[in-house]
Order: sequence, then C-alpha cells, then structure tokens
Amino acid sequence: MEKKKSTINNFEQQKFEKFYSEWWDLDGPFKILHLFNYIRIDFIKRNFFERSEFCKKVNLKNFKVLDIGCGGGILCESLARLGADVTGIDTSINAINIAKKHAKNMRLNINYKKIDITEFQPKSKFDIITCMEVIEHVDNIDILLKNIKNIISHSGLFVGSTINKTILSYVGAIIIAENFLNLLPRGTHDWKKFVKISELKTLLIRSGFKYTNFQGIKYNPLFKKWSYSNLKSINYLFCATG
Repeated sequence: MEKKKSTINNFEQQKFEKFYSEWWDLDGPFKILHLFNYIRIDFIKRNFFERSEFCKKVNLKNFKVLDIGCGGGILCESLARLGADVTGIDTSINAINIAKKHAKNMRLNINYKKIDITEFQPKSKFDIITCMEVIEHVDNIDILLKNIKNIISHSGLFVGSTINKTILSYVGAIIIAENFLNLLPRGTHDWKKFVKISELKTLLIRSGFKYTNFQGIKYNPLFKKWSYSNLKSINYLFCATG
C-alpha cells in the first residue's frame, strides 16, 4: 500500500520546539502572534458574517471551527470566546499539552488533538477552518489544501495567513523582522518556502475551492500594531469558500 504523503516538515517544526514553554508569555518569542491575533479574528468575522445567510449573526455560537497548526492555542481561545465549537490540531505534542493546560486554566472547552491533517478524520465537517502562519512551514501544500477541502462544509470558509515570495518579503520578513528588529527568533522563516499569491490561488482552485480573497497586512513596530494594507508583497491573509 502506498504511504500517505505528509505535510510535516521536521526541520521547520523543530524551530519552534524550544520556545513552546513561552507560548503564553506576551513579551516572549510569540509576542508578534499575540499582537497579530486581533486582526486575524477581525478578518475571520468580516468574511464569515458578511455573507447573507449569516449577516444577522453576532457570534460563532453553534458553528464548528478547526484551527490547523494551532500551536499553544492563541487563536483557538479567541474563537472559543466567540462561542464556537473549536477543535485545534497540531503535530507537536508539546504545543498541544501547553494549549490544553492553558485552556483548562481559562475554563475554555476546546478539543485539542496531536495529529497531522492527513490523518485527521472528523465525524462531521467544519463551518470554518483556519490555517494561520502554517503554510510557509509545511511540505506538500497541495496535499494540505485537498485534505482541508474534504472536511469543510459546502458553504464553509477557509481562512489563512502566510508570506508572499518577493524580494520585499525577504527584506521585510527576514532581514528586518528577524535580524534587525528581533520580532521573531532568527531562522524562523525560510524565504524559499514563502508562497506567491498567484501560486496559492491556483492551488486553492485546483483543490476545489471557489471564491478567493487576498488581503495585505502590515506591522508597525513603532505602535506595535497590525493593520490592513493595500500592499500584499509581504504578509497577507486569505480566505476561500468550500
């Protein structure tokens, strides 16, 4: 029997293992993710609630949400506070253990699993699937997207974020962010694994997704704040419908 292709890149995963104990330190190695979380939630809500069938909704109560590559649970906890039935999966047992412990301390009911998306077989499909800051750290993006398509509901929303593959992204996301401003540990990103918007759009369509939307975002280190931007040359958010 042919072995299933995995999305796991062990070298990329090891980059984060030594920092997991500091996941919930707001001034630690993942500080930039905590700051980023507000705009992630806003983008999810804007794109999910703007559709006519959900326009009167104000929270995510009764909606099933899956966060792929959930890490220590930053996004999962915010989604749970909006009322969603949240599942978070990650291939790191250290990340999952930290996520479980923090959710328990916060009295949040979140279902965490250590599993790769290629092995994940949920009992029912999800209304929203998120995959934030993950695509640039995995192998076989096409396999990732096809597996997501298989478990998202017909009218479901897939939301993610990653980094464009441009000269500007090499300067901004690696030289400046990692080596000059120390916003992330050095070596966090590999420019060769960044994904052009045109490439991702093609992969999404090939995987069976329909409407796609790409939104540029930028970080202001002076005010320590993320905001939407017309520039998509570095960081961008995206969404697609099942």
